[in-house]
Amino acid sequence: MLTKSKKLIILDLDGTLYNFQEGSFKRSSLRKKVMRNAEEYLMNKLNKTKKDASLVLRNVIKKYGENISIGLEKELGINRFDYFNSAWNIDAKKFIKFDPSVRKTMLEISRCYDYLLISDAPMIWVNNVLKELRIADIFNNKIISGEGDQRKIFGNTFHMILKDYKVKPENCVVIGDQEETDIIPAKKLGMRTIFVGRKNTSRYADHNIRKFKEITEILKLPKS
Repeated sequence: MLTKSKKLIILDLDGTLYNFQEGSFKRSSLRKKVMRNAEEYLMNKLNKTKKDASLVLRNVIKKYGENISIGLEKELGINRFDYFNSAWNIDAKKFIKFDPSVRKTMLEISRCYDYLLISDAPMIWVNNVLKELRIADIFNNKIISGEGDQRKIFGNTFHMILKDYKVKPENCVVIGDQEETDIIPAKKLGMRTIFVGRKNTSRYADHNIRKFKEITEILKLPKS
C-alpha cells in the first residue's frame, strides 16, 4: 500500500539512475562481464570446456533471449539464484561513475511522492549499484528485482504494481531508458512516462530528458 499519497514514481535502474557509456546494456561492458561470468559458471557447474560452455550459453540465449536464468533453469535444472549469485556478483564501481546529484534528486522525490525501483536485474546487482550510488538507504523495501517471473521484459510488472499497490495508472509516472520495457507498456496502461536518453529520444514518452536529475523540473519538485 502507498503511504504518503496516491502518486507513485516508478524508476528503472540501469541506464536510468546512471548511464551506460556504450548507450545501452546490450552493448555495454557490463553485459560482456556477465556473459564471461556465465560461461565460467557453466564450465564449473557442468564440468564443461570453455568451448562447450559457450555453446550451451549461446543455445540458451537463442531460445530465451536475455532471460538466461530461466533458460538454464528450464533446460538444465540450474537454480536461478545460484546462477545470479555467480554471474551477477560484480563490483559496480568498475561500471558506474558516482554522481551526487542522484541522491539529491531521490531525496527530493521522496519528499513529494511514493516511489518504487523496478529492475529485471537480480537483487545482488541492484544492491551493488545502489551502494555505489549511495542511495541504498532510500530504496529500503521499495525494490522489485528480476529474480522471479514478474519482469518488465515479460510485460507483467506494471500490471502487478497497479494491483498490489492499488494505484490508478494516471497517478503513476514511469522513468526509464528502454522504450520496449519501460515506456511503451507503461504508456499503454495510461501511465505518464519519462524517457532518459543520453544519446537518444523516445517518440512514445510524454517527456524526454538526458540526465536523471532533469526530472525535478518535469515533476515540479520543490528545491531543497
